[in-house]
Amino acid sequence: MFIMAVTALNRLNLSIAGKYIEEEFSFDTITMGRVFSAFLWGYALFQIPWGYICDRIGPRRTLTASILCFAVGAGAMGLAPQFAVGTGLSVLGAMRLIRFLTGVGEAAVSSNVTRVIASWTAIRERGFASGLQVCGLGLGGTLTPIFIAWTMVHFGWRIAFYFCSALAFAVVVIWQWYATDWPEEHSGVNAAELQIIHPGSRKGDTGRSVDAAKKQVPWLKMLTSVSVWGLILGYACQGYGFYVYYNWFYFYAVKVRGLDLMRAAVWTSAPFFAMALLSPVGGWFSDRVSRTLGRRRGRLTAVWLGMGVSTVLLLLGSHLSITVIALPMIALAAGFNMFAAANFWAACIDLAPDYSASLSALMNTLGSVGGAISSTVTAYVAVHYNWSHSLDLAAVITVASGLLFSFVNAGKSIEENSAGELESPTRS
Repeated sequence: MFIMAVTALNRLNLSIAGKYIEEEFSFDTITMGRVFSAFLWGYALFQIPWGYICDRIGPRRTLTASILCFAVGAGAMGLAPQFAVGTGLSVLGAMRLIRFLTGVGEAAVSSNVTRVIASWTAIRERGFASGLQVCGLGLGGTLTPIFIAWTMVHFGWRIAFYFCSALAFAVVVIWQWYATDWPEEHSGVNAAELQIIHPGSRKGDTGRSVDAAKKQVPWLKMLTSVSVWGLILGYACQGYGFYVYYNWFYFYAVKVRGLDLMRAAVWTSAPFFAMALLSPVGGWFSDRVSRTLGRRRGRLTAVWLGMGVSTVLLLLGSHLSITVIALPMIALAAGFNMFAAANFWAACIDLAPDYSASLSALMNTLGSVGGAISSTVTAYVAVHYNWSHSLDLAAVITVASGLLFSFVNAGKSIEENSAGELESPTRS
């Protein structure tokens, strides 16, 4: 959760600091858009390589390398002008390069955290644990707008990036000191706990690490699975909706709802606060339903409920003229979107427990594509029509996400040793 929160901080910081950077370097909106897009290119292109590496060598070393990468990237943003002078690049070129490398580092985080959950939790707790993963993202998003805005007002935008970098370096130290790839390798895990997580395993056993290094990711099985296509296409639609809140809520609060910058910063935290609260609930809910109806129906019920409520709230909130009611409704829509999204991450583990980093990386790549499309299409529709229409489109695509998840059979693994019948409710 802490790693996910720091990831959100280092991803969102530029969107809040962008106004000050624009003014200092006389960038226009299109130029800032190029700096934003540089991060997304690094983030999208390196999802699958990082996920593959994690499945082979484990999340401890992979996450250490990735966090170091975006920690350096955060600190380098404050030094971008000096870096530009020293290398002969323009300030714009330096910032784009730095944000690209920051995106490369952050690309590893979500898939690696999913692999940690796959290795460290019992089957019956995957949904709730995946909800905690998304909760970390929500907590980081909740605090970032207020923290970055306050720091910039008092110390300037460069100091804000230095703080982000320092926090990321602190996370590296804690993670490297405390974490292990498997519970069998951790001194704090006892025999009784191991029987809950991995029945039949013994403390000190290194067999899982050895086996993981020998296995090859079954890409063909993944790409010919109806469940996988339902998962990744559904998450592409989820990404479209998520990036509306992620990229445009602050702008919407200022330009459309007429709030001042600090009030807008506070309101920008609201969707992420709702995500932090509701994502663990969504995972817990699907785990509970799964124990009665089976994992396929448990995950599907949670996704339908989350996406359905999210759609209704977004439609109603975008058309209400009373800002103090409309903004909380849109924020709650974001929360219920993540109520559902936690189950996409849990389904990656359900479908491919031994290759969950690779599958979740593939899924998150499609989510990034959906986000990139969302960033452009939302602006186009808002400019040429109006903001209500752009949010209506996001609502329709949110429905599509839930419908596509209907093809996901979370009760049946695609792995060779789990190709049997759909599990009964009592086994989930």
